[in-house]
Amino acid sequence: MPGSANLPAAGLWRRFMSITYECVLLFGVLFFFNYAFSALTQYKGQPGPMHWAFQAFNVLVLGAYFAGQWSDGRRTLPMKTMQLRLVTREGAAVGRARAVGRFLVALAILVAGAAAGTCVHWTRWVLLLASPAWALFDREQQAPYDRIAGTRLVHDALPPKR
Repeated sequence: MPGSANLPAAGLWRRFMSITYECVLLFGVLFFFNYAFSALTQYKGQPGPMHWAFQAFNVLVLGAYFAGQWSDGRRTLPMKTMQLRLVTREGAAVGRARAVGRFLVALAILVAGAAAGTCVHWTRWVLLLASPAWALFDREQQAPYDRIAGTRLVHDALPPKR
């Protein structure tokens, strides 16, 4: 999108509200797909290989959702509502490979924080706040996964031109 390189970085409040709204919507998405998985495989939550398959299935559903919505100039409903856009550092639309990479980096940061809190010591759960805290002190208010993936989350108040 022309002019996206000059757009201001998304503020932390907009990010937080978008994440909160996204969680509400993803509850329905995951409920639907998890119900389908359970109905087709007769999985009822027991530990074992099916539990790992269920978790992998959830990661695939979330990855497909976010990669599809973040790529080629598209936005999720919460991003539209909060007037957010994901662009490259140069301001261009994010491609599918970069969107997948951003999702995987964010997932790795989330899993590392949860693993540290579960396996190392319960006080390590605070590591889940590492990404929002990083954005507080970053000069461009970008999260670490945006830095690594080469993306920027910007505030775009103008509707896209058709």
